[in-house]
Amino acid sequence: MASGSGWFGRRRRDTTAADHPDREARPTPAATTDVVRVAGFDGPLPHLDQDVTVLVTTRSDRHAEVARLVAVAREAFGRGADVRAVSYVADASPRDPFGRRLPWVRTVPVDGLGSAINAGLAAGVGRVLVLVDTSVTIDAAGLRALAAADAVAQARVRLPDGALRSGARLLRPGALPWSDDAVPGGAAEDADAVFAADQPVLSTPGAALVPAPCLPDERMTLTAWTRAVADVHGGPVRVVGAATRSVEAGRTVDASTVDAFSAWRDRGPATRDVVAGPPLPPWGARPVTPVRRTTSSATDPLTWSLKIAAPAGPEGDGWGDVHFAAELAGALERLGQRVRIDRRDAHVRDDDASDDVTLVIRGLDRVPPNPASVNLLWVISHPDDVSDTELRSFDAAFAAGPVWAAAAAARSGVPVRTLLQATDPAVFHPGARATTSPDADRVVFVGSTRGAARPVVADAVALGADLRVHGPGWQGVVPDAALGEPSLSRAEVATAYASARVVLNDHWADMAAGGFVSNRVFDVLASGGVVVTDEVAGLTEVLDVPTLAVARSRDELAALLDPARVWPSAAERAAVASRIAAEHSFDARAAVLLDAARTERARLRS
Repeated sequence: MASGSGWFGRRRRDTTAADHPDREARPTPAATTDVVRVAGFDGPLPHLDQDVTVLVTTRSDRHAEVARLVAVAREAFGRGADVRAVSYVADASPRDPFGRRLPWVRTVPVDGLGSAINAGLAAGVGRVLVLVDTSVTIDAAGLRALAAADAVAQARVRLPDGALRSGARLLRPGALPWSDDAVPGGAAEDADAVFAADQPVLSTPGAALVPAPCLPDERMTLTAWTRAVADVHGGPVRVVGAATRSVEAGRTVDASTVDAFSAWRDRGPATRDVVAGPPLPPWGARPVTPVRRTTSSATDPLTWSLKIAAPAGPEGDGWGDVHFAAELAGALERLGQRVRIDRRDAHVRDDDASDDVTLVIRGLDRVPPNPASVNLLWVISHPDDVSDTELRSFDAAFAAGPVWAAAAAARSGVPVRTLLQATDPAVFHPGARATTSPDADRVVFVGSTRGAARPVVADAVALGADLRVHGPGWQGVVPDAALGEPSLSRAEVATAYASARVVLNDHWADMAAGGFVSNRVFDVLASGGVVVTDEVAGLTEVLDVPTLAVARSRDELAALLDPARVWPSAAERAAVASRIAAEHSFDARAAVLLDAARTERARLRS
């Protein structure tokens, strides 16, 4: 994965005496003990009887540039103008001395650009705020043009490589805004109004100011702040005048940054189709670039990418999510969709702009959304690994545990719909039963040791059950008489489930607490089998059938495994299997996901 470019380049400076503040001095490394974050204002922001307040922000190793901008501001607005300067540390930047006769708000740097803005405004502002950073060169006329904009405004900025920055555009709601004006074919975006300002040479109405967010990413700090100010003001964000910039901060997109732009997921349709670039560290969100918009019918087949955590090659072939994804892919294809399955090494592809839908089947890995497509998240396991930020970064989220889904929705502020795991009735059905199977009328468990104790198996052994265990790692863990096959094909698993007297099942603690019912339960029930499982929150509310029983203790398990216990008849089991096949097949789940994909695609493009 490509990483963002570095922060501002550092320059070695000549040593000077402390009593010569007009000369550059060797910087000292920034200490973190007295660098504070200024997250907002102590109270309502005072409104001063000044036409313009100019706030000069400077990274802590660029103090030598402050005097230049203070002079330009006083040329623009008069020697008595309200001009202030604030220093901030970014990327552990070294510290320059604080020069005398400069209008410092404080003589200690603050933590980041957002803190610098908040510290600089805390004493109040005039009718207009003009902000300019020492990385920017602008003349007095340019500052006056910004001050006269009567709106949130930004100058069009040219970087040393010739690139232009003309403010942020929300090409795709819920994704990083775009501000790299070069587009395919060498054209440039040239608009007088944009979504927000994202360069530190801007102006805002003083009465509309709100605190700036303290994000590690400079562009998103400015974008989120100026968009919020524009929302208060009610006017557009304009592009006014021109400036140059010597350096631009690299991107640092963490969870707080993702939350900031995910909040705009419902801010209208996409203005352009986009392609996505490499993930930006540390979170992995992907920047976007506009491309020519394509048209399609609402009922045209969509191209799906199913993202799973299994590694490529034989190492991952036995993973459960490989089978899960393959069966879901088959169901989507039966609905006329085009589907590919991307394992861990292909979560980000060079050609993924061709994907209409990205479905992350969430297990072990967090996968960055692809902003070129609709993004769906289906949490089927390891729910404790899923953060609120991850949920908020998708267009629609589903979870196989209804208890967890409800709690996650309340916590994250976005809907999380219940979508249980599923089975494939073409594989798991009562016809798979074989009276001559070694598993016939025995207690069966299919699964690995998982490198941890599986109490339901240990209890069955302790009870002396007529147990047969299939899967790797059981030798020496269960009696030799209980050992089955180290691996089974899907058809052989179906036969084991349909032929057994009872099939055992268990859950990870977080899965059970969140109501995540194992797909093994659906497979056994669809096979016409009987399943005994550990306790799962809300189980009876989603699966209330006579061939499913819960063992809450070893004594309860003993009663359920008693060979004399009477279970439902073959006809009753077949009826349960028919219901499971109708309500809990991958075909049923695919229909829900396709409807969601089309709904989100229409929302984004309408």
